[in-house]
Amino acid sequence: MTFTLLSQSVFEGNGQGTGQKPGTLNFFLDCEECDFNYVRQELPFISFVRDPQLADIHVLVTDSKTGGGGHKYFLNFIGLKDFKGTNLEYNVITSQTDTEDYIRKELLKSLKTGILQYYAKNGSLDDVKIDINENGNKKAGLQLIDPWNKWVFRFETGGEFQKEESQNAYSITSEIRIEKITEEWKTRIEAESEINRENYYDDDQLISDNQDSRNLTAYLIKSINTKWSTGFFGSYESQTYLNIKHDYGTSAGIEYNFFPWAESNRRIFSIRYNAGFNFINYTEQTIYEKMKETLLSESMLVNLILIQPWGEISVGLEGRHYFHDFSKSRLTLESYFSLRLTKNFSVFCELQSEVIHDQLYLPTGDASREDILLKRRKLATTYEINGSLGLRFTFGSIYNNIVNERYKSYD
Repeated sequence: MTFTLLSQSVFEGNGQGTGQKPGTLNFFLDCEECDFNYVRQELPFISFVRDPQLADIHVLVTDSKTGGGGHKYFLNFIGLKDFKGTNLEYNVITSQTDTEDYIRKELLKSLKTGILQYYAKNGSLDDVKIDINENGNKKAGLQLIDPWNKWVFRFETGGEFQKEESQNAYSITSEIRIEKITEEWKTRIEAESEINRENYYDDDQLISDNQDSRNLTAYLIKSINTKWSTGFFGSYESQTYLNIKHDYGTSAGIEYNFFPWAESNRRIFSIRYNAGFNFINYTEQTIYEKMKETLLSESMLVNLILIQPWGEISVGLEGRHYFHDFSKSRLTLESYFSLRLTKNFSVFCELQSEVIHDQLYLPTGDASREDILLKRRKLATTYEINGSLGLRFTFGSIYNNIVNERYKSYD
């Protein structure tokens, strides 16, 4: 379905200095994945404002990954002012083979559909021209046959290299992923291999840094009901940096979401518990005089995600410890905040921090100068912190919907 708005509906002024005709609606498009220039070009007479407090309808677009490797987009039309309480939701499902152009056209189609609904409720259909066309020769009741039964396979490999007179480096990465996602079950098997080589020459002396890592993870997650889930996990890891030659692990867990999982595109407040064991072989003897050991552990994660018109909050707090020594533990906090404080002013912050007391893998002996400078092995620490903080302030015209792509690299 396509529709266009008559040009006079936006650009004829009402004599009150707003440049807007009475009855015209203001939309605030809150979408990180949307091609906003494309939307404005295709809908040049729709009034998109940059301030949500001046909008009549807030269009919040979120997305989740689908089992087929594509995405499911949720277009939430949230009515404000005279439309408060009049909310709509549309879904767009894409596959991993869809092009960016196809995706933006599908999003635009749902965006048009929602906009049309509000113009109908506003009594402004006289300003709208509607054309409806059928896509292909689809028939009602057409059955889709999936020869892969929802299984998706992906293989990826690639490399990088760099060379100059006194140093050279290269890396090779390969990844295989097999997954199947249904409403009841979520299954994934993923393997990754990474090889990194760096060579430095100092007065004819060769200093090398060889880092290899291999990972294999598999899980099977069952949906019990709208809020409860359970999962079974297996893993293998080999990593030079962490002094791990072989690490075989398995665990099981249960998770409860205080909100229904059907609302996960807007809000999640979940508690997850996992318990399991790891059988580990080390490359070098550890500071605890171990070359291999079996470790039993448990962990609990509290996760909060809110995506709302006023911003986004994401906080995850996880605690983990080993049963043989409860002091061998780790506490991890990951958080992201984006809050719109006023119509012109917003603040965003990201923080990742860990309290670390479980580095059982550390090799015995002191690290050499080369190990430290080249980061060839993990060093002892009781914490890790990184974060970012920023402010955003905007002002000026709220009605400028004109697209001009000249000298785009300067934008």
